[in-house]
Amino acid sequence: IAPGQSRKFVSTGAGQYSGAFASISSSAPVSGTAIFSEFDSGGRLIGEAGVPAAVAVPRQTIFVDTTGGFQIGVAYANPGSSAVPLTLSLLNSAAEVVRSTPQVLGPGNHNAAFTFQLFSGAPPLAGTMQITSASPLAAIALRFDSTFSVFTTLPPVTIASLFNPAMQWFD
Repeated sequence: IAPGQSRKFVSTGAGQYSGAFASISSSAPVSGTAIFSEFDSGGRLIGEAGVPAAVAVPRQTIFVDTTGGFQIGVAYANPGSSAVPLTLSLLNSAAEVVRSTPQVLGPGNHNAAFTFQLFSGAPPLAGTMQITSASPLAAIALRFDSTFSVFTTLPPVTIASLFNPAMQWFD
């Protein structure tokens, strides 16, 4: 792609779901966005959310509100060349850990799930989900209201380290 140019790629959405993520290698800065769209059976657009490019960081948090029937879908990816141990923690509004789950994500792999799948038995709450790892991971989330087919993007926020806040923030 020459400087200043752009490209648009569109999935037909046909076939069985097989989640994935994209990674770009370039000698110059390149950025991207995605748009998740939902259409009714007549082909009319009924819901859409723009998703910014995700920056891989080792410590991040995502707003979670599962009260009132909302669901949070989270996707995270390991763009690195080594497996990454990570911890997902669901915190309530008082920053108390409600559930936590350790995982290992292989190199070039990703995972996507709803918070009710990641934290089985957790009550509906408004709080955050923290993703912590020793190596940078990219993440994004979508908030869904299944009653009205409405959804929106929830980009993660970097968490500064308590031991070395300035360096972690700039990472």
